[in-house]
Amino acid sequence: MRKRIISLALLMGLAFPAFSDDLTVKPDAPSRYTVARGDTLWSIAGHYLQSPWRWPELWRMNRDQVRNPHWIYPGNVLVLDYVNGRPRLSLASDIQREVKLSPQARPEEQDRAIASIPAEAIEPFLARPLVVDPAQFATGPRLVAGPDERLSITQSDRVYASGVTENGTWQAYRLGKQLVDPDSKEVLGVEAVYGGDLAVDKLRPDIQTLTVRSVAGEVLVGDHLVRAPKAAFVNYMPRRPEENLRGKIIAVYQGIDGAAQYSTVAINLGERNHIEPGLVFGIYKKGNSITIADAAGKKRETQLPTEQAGSLFVYRVFDKVSYALVLDSLGALYVGDSVATPED
Repeated sequence: MRKRIISLALLMGLAFPAFSDDLTVKPDAPSRYTVARGDTLWSIAGHYLQSPWRWPELWRMNRDQVRNPHWIYPGNVLVLDYVNGRPRLSLASDIQREVKLSPQARPEEQDRAIASIPAEAIEPFLARPLVVDPAQFATGPRLVAGPDERLSITQSDRVYASGVTENGTWQAYRLGKQLVDPDSKEVLGVEAVYGGDLAVDKLRPDIQTLTVRSVAGEVLVGDHLVRAPKAAFVNYMPRRPEENLRGKIIAVYQGIDGAAQYSTVAINLGERNHIEPGLVFGIYKKGNSITIADAAGKKRETQLPTEQAGSLFVYRVFDKVSYALVLDSLGALYVGDSVATPED
């Protein structure tokens, strides 16, 4: 066991913004909570609030802190108290942070700040383009030959490409489905279907030699090649948009019919709509049309109300489209379901 003093520098002397007065914590919210490995900002918020996106209000955070909350670690103790009748959450100042090491846990893992959302659910998507411009994509490098006459290419195979100009790791893709706005019918982009990673062995002016390092789906002759970017995990505080925004789910990643918790979906809102990573939206399902009868037996059609069916967290943003993780749902979610600034 080793101990580490908590620094409260980020929690003292802050210029707090104005918050609403209707913030209510759950009746069973703990007065003290010790942050554990595997916790996320979203899951901890669920211990205290019905609306997790209002977490910054409970912490009384300013905008810069909301964007970069890299100061909550496993072993920290959170304390809930009330100031002038309003709830406030802070780090305990009367104890030292304790870090218990197990044979499976390295110290650097224990010292890693907790993530906004489950990292393993989105990390595979952070180093992939996901949405591409077909015209630009078509002019880039591509695989031109495999190791022999086999149609499928497997791990450790040596393959040949044209247009590769740099050493390092490259990723194989092919064009997937178009992402179309369901209302305007505008094409918002084209999904890229990821095949696998390849490493450059030899650079030549005409033909380049690569080795297949990993295969996710399939790697085929004719696949496009993109330089592998560095993954950048999004650790923004979950927060709702500052303006009222409305959109729709336009795709469930990899063509799955319905989305559930921890599914990745695409929505028809992007940078041009001022979308940023970390924004939380409510998912809303339109009520069914039913027939009811009045006291005289006269029947009429009526629409059941639209209800919130879940929440999603935006983690990658492109110009016209964004990808988001479904954090909770009351049932299956589908393409065409609405997304909007969540209710309090």
